[in-house]
Amino acid sequence: MLAPVVLVIALGWSLVRLGFLSSTAMGEINRLTYWVGLPALLVVRISDATPSFERLGGLLVVLFGATAAVIALASVVAWWGRLPDRSAVTFVHGAFRGNLVFVGLPVVVYAFANTPQAAAIEASVLVAIVPVVIAYNTLAVTLMQVPGRGDPLAALQRVGRGLVSNPILLATLLGLALALAGVRMPTAVDRTLAALGQMALPLALIGIGGGLYASRMGRGQYPWAWVAALMKTALGPAVGWLIGQWVGLGDAEMRVALTLLACPSAAASYVLVAQMDGDVPLIASIILLSHFMALPAMIGVLALTA
Repeated sequence: MLAPVVLVIALGWSLVRLGFLSSTAMGEINRLTYWVGLPALLVVRISDATPSFERLGGLLVVLFGATAAVIALASVVAWWGRLPDRSAVTFVHGAFRGNLVFVGLPVVVYAFANTPQAAAIEASVLVAIVPVVIAYNTLAVTLMQVPGRGDPLAALQRVGRGLVSNPILLATLLGLALALAGVRMPTAVDRTLAALGQMALPLALIGIGGGLYASRMGRGQYPWAWVAALMKTALGPAVGWLIGQWVGLGDAEMRVALTLLACPSAAASYVLVAQMDGDVPLIASIILLSHFMALPAMIGVLALTA
């Protein structure tokens, strides 16, 4: 089920390893995917299928509940370990903020391809990602302000500007508006966006593989990086499973929720931590380790919940 995901990620790793693609080229590929491929994919997929709001509600309960639990537990661990403030908030940040768009979305799409519920699940996931990503960004900025550095209002304003200009968010809202209004795009526009969207998922996975090769372990506190990465890829899904059982989440929705919770730490965390004077080596180590841990975690989730 995950063979295409693994093979395309391995291809990205190999292309960079062999020098076929440079780090500059990988950056351009990621930018193309983020600004063109993924938005086109989202508009087409969401506008063609109305999401099941019953599925969506259950997904959001599990995703938000598990995220809140991980933040609380990671905060306790950081306090118990007496981490310095800048390291503590970085530790918590890396433990909860997942890479849903570039990792979670491709894995879910491929995992549910050619299944009867594929269209409904995919539409629900595409819409569910938006409020979660917004929450991730807001929580991340708020968390990084805990040690009292910088202007909180200015930081939140930057996040707000980023959200209103975010192509993923804007494309999802446009697709959802078209779906709810029952409006069909002109054939030429629909086919153009569909063609552009076809490149999004493979390029995203190639970017992940290339990023894994290009990344280097930061000279941070290695034991804490391991703990945060383990919390991100294992504790989150475990808590999500408990919440899912409690709310009676269906089998398909449970697989989706746990897969998204098993996503590695978001690469965007590195930029935010660097800008807000966090522990940069620690977050770099967490991101790298969580990417290596996420793949077996996702395979385990999909196998155990099948």
